[in-house]
Amino acid sequence: MHGRYEQKKSKKPKSVKKILLIILGVVLLLLAAAIIGVVVYYNSMLDKINYVEVPKITYTQATESSTEAAETIEETVAETTAPHVASSADYINFLVVGQASREGEEARLADTMILCTLNTYEKTLTLTSMLRDAFVKMPDYKGHDGGRIKLTMIYHLGSYYSDGDPAGSMELMNQTLYNNFGVEVDYNFEVDFEAFIWIVNAIGGIDVELTEAEADYLNGDDAWVTYDVEPGMAHLDGMAALSYARMRKAEGDNDSDIIRTDRQREVMEILFEELKGESISGLQNLANEVLPKVTTSMSKSEMTDMLLTILPMLPDLKINIGSTCPANYKGDMVDIYGDGQLQSVLRFDVAETTKTMRAITEGEGLETMPTEAEETQ
Repeated sequence: MHGRYEQKKSKKPKSVKKILLIILGVVLLLLAAAIIGVVVYYNSMLDKINYVEVPKITYTQATESSTEAAETIEETVAETTAPHVASSADYINFLVVGQASREGEEARLADTMILCTLNTYEKTLTLTSMLRDAFVKMPDYKGHDGGRIKLTMIYHLGSYYSDGDPAGSMELMNQTLYNNFGVEVDYNFEVDFEAFIWIVNAIGGIDVELTEAEADYLNGDDAWVTYDVEPGMAHLDGMAALSYARMRKAEGDNDSDIIRTDRQREVMEILFEELKGESISGLQNLANEVLPKVTTSMSKSEMTDMLLTILPMLPDLKINIGSTCPANYKGDMVDIYGDGQLQSVLRFDVAETTKTMRAITEGEGLETMPTEAEETQ
C-alpha cells in the first residue's frame, strides 16, 4: 500500500508541469497572434499611402567644412566626452508640398513648399518655407532645356514633362533646390487641400491669433469661411484654417508671400504640437483618412526605419518655425515667357543662400555642439 501511495504522489508534479506547459503555449500563441495582428495592421496602414519612385540625386556639394567634420567624428569616436561635431549624419530633410490641383485639372502647382529639417542629435524640427516667386534656374530635364522661371512652376513642369507622374514633380524640384539653394532633399511628401482640411477638423480645429486685417480677409472669403471671426484669438475649422494659411491679400501684406509663409509655418507648428498630444486611437483615425491623400518618395522600409528613429524622440521634439528661402532676395518685374507680360519675381544671392541653407540642413559651418556633460556644467 505504501509503495502504491508513493507512486501516485509522484505523478502530481508531472500533471502540474503539463498544465503549465499548456498555459505557456496558449500565451505564446496569443502573443504571436497579437504580434501578427499588429504587423498586419501596420502594413495595412502603410498600404494606404501612394508611393512613387523618385531617382536619387548624386549630391556632390559636400564642402570642406563638412569633410572636416566627418574626419573629426572618425578621430574622436572613441572619446565619449569629446564635443559633438555637427555633420550631415545628424540631419534628415523632408520636403512637404501642398499642391493646389484638383481631380481633372492639369496644372500641378506647388502652392506651399515647406522644408522640414529633422536634427536627430538636438531633437529639433526646423521649418523653412520655399518662396514661390524665387526666380530660379531650372535644370535641363527629359530633353527640355532649362531656363529662368518661378519656383512654383517647377513642380508642375516636372509632372508635365513626365506625363502626369508626380515622381517627375519631385525629381525636378529636388534637383532645382539643390542647384539653386544647396538643399539636399532626402524624402518628398505631397498632400492636397482636402487632407489639410480633414486633419484640422479631426483635431477639433486650431486657435490662431488674428489681426484686424486678417479677420476682415477671412470674413470676406465666403467660399471657404462659413462664419464670422473677430480679431484676437479665433478658433478656425479646416476650411477657415486653409484660407488663413493661403492668405496673401490682407491689408498690410506688402511682402505677401513672405507673410503668407509665416502664417503657414505657424499653422504647421500648431498642428505638430496638437498631434504630439493626440491619443493612439485619434492618430489611427487620422491615419485612416489622411494617408490615402499622401504621396511620398519614401519606401515602406524607409518609412518603418524613420518611425523607429522619430517616435522615441517625439516627446522631446522641439519645433523651430524657421524662416524663408532664398536669402538676401529682392523683388523685380520680369517678362518670363516673352509675351510682354511682366511678372513679380524674387532675385537672390545664390552663394549666400547656399551657405545659409547648408548650415540649416547639413550643419555645415556650425560650431561644435556641447556634450551632455558640458551642457550640465
